[in-house]
Amino acid sequence: MSPTLPDDAALAQLHAHAVTQLSPATLARLRAARHAPQRARAHGWWLATACSLVVALGLGISFTARPPVAPPVQMAGVAADDSGDVLDENPDLYLWLGATDLAME
Repeated sequence: MSPTLPDDAALAQLHAHAVTQLSPATLARLRAARHAPQRARAHGWWLATACSLVVALGLGISFTARPPVAPPVQMAGVAADDSGDVLDENPDLYLWLGATDLAME
């Protein structure tokens, strides 16, 4: 069996009784402690927002100041120039082919 939980009204009554038992100095310290993190948390959010803004601006400026350069595109269908091999051939070969009947076969 689960233990029975007190009702909300009974808890509110217990809280009110406990508050009357505390001294005013303790209540003031509790109030100050309850509100202190809200101020610190607000400063933390401003600091985090400012830091993220500075990082975003720095990245944006670095990308626009030096845009990435694409490597040059090489044509796949262009063959290397082989005209140097023609000049290295022996011209006597063509004279010999013209003189014989082997070229006509």
